[in-house]
Amino acid sequence: MTKKVFLDANVIIRAGRPPGGPLVERVADLVKADLVSIVTTNLTMVEIAKKHAENDFDVIKEVGRPHFRRLVQETLDVELPQIGKEALRENLHLKYRRLTEDMFSRLKAKVLSIDDVKPSSVFNAYSASQGFFSGQSKRDQFPDAFVFECLKPEARENDPLIIVSDDSDFNGPSRSVDHLKLLRSIPELFTELGYEMEAPDIREFIDDNIDRIQDLLAEELSNWSLIATDVEDADIEQDTVQLETLHSFSVFGQMGEDRSILVVAKAELKVDVSFTHPDWATAAYDGEDKVLIPVLDDVSCAWRAAGFTFFGPGLWASPILLRSDPRDSTTDWQLPRIYLKTSSVWPSEARIFASFRYRTGRSSFSS
Repeated sequence: MTKKVFLDANVIIRAGRPPGGPLVERVADLVKADLVSIVTTNLTMVEIAKKHAENDFDVIKEVGRPHFRRLVQETLDVELPQIGKEALRENLHLKYRRLTEDMFSRLKAKVLSIDDVKPSSVFNAYSASQGFFSGQSKRDQFPDAFVFECLKPEARENDPLIIVSDDSDFNGPSRSVDHLKLLRSIPELFTELGYEMEAPDIREFIDDNIDRIQDLLAEELSNWSLIATDVEDADIEQDTVQLETLHSFSVFGQMGEDRSILVVAKAELKVDVSFTHPDWATAAYDGEDKVLIPVLDDVSCAWRAAGFTFFGPGLWASPILLRSDPRDSTTDWQLPRIYLKTSSVWPSEARIFASFRYRTGRSSFSS
């Protein structure tokens, strides 16, 4: 089941400037594997952009002073652009708003609007010194209070919410909401999901077994029904499958005794197909039944679908499960099966599900 996750502004900010550094990159891997879905708020994005913009402004703000620019020109013979401090600050805010939006777009985040929160729900807590306003510095808690109220409807019995924040002010309010769990960091999120932060290296294993992977793809694709929608009564058959590339890997080492590894990758295929259909161009018309009746032999043809265009520009692999640890040279591996399924939207890309298992003492595959 995909876990729904909110990453608080403080966690994202500590992960580095957008696009977010290695920690956020690993979260993007989780999203790609459909292990998590990200929710955020428009206010959270504003806070992230504002913090990075202000940090940069503190470093270069003197550029906005005419006296500083004049000294730089006199000393270094470099002419800095004419710009005031407010314009400099605005440029930085625009830059980081764009970068932050791009980062959350890469995380495929669902963006909630705090405009949907009733102000009275926050001000009632403020008046009663409850929730985020139960301690000191009450005014500082308004952004967090609005964000939390925006998130509360996302915590459902059949779709719980995980909040990742190291802000202790979330402790009390989080305990008051059902189906909501509070974690302190992105590494703790990985632990909660049962995966290690560091990605195992499986390149050698993939390289050694690329032919077997292609065979398994062809085997599973042969079980699919190819449908023609433009020619009536056409039959389509798959002839050969050629694996062009297998790339864009995301790898997760699973915790536990079996040391399983989850791998997500993109496979680009070329598929040779052949099809036959009645020769409708020369068919006779039956006026009584009002139907066309073919009189000549079926028309046959063969062609190649580059990128497997029946289902989209490529095939996404999600997930591929690797048993044991490929760093252990004493372990042999086998690839018993690859499963395919489409998403609920048609047309769409196909998804490849492969289960890789191992056994010691032999270097063989089974299906």
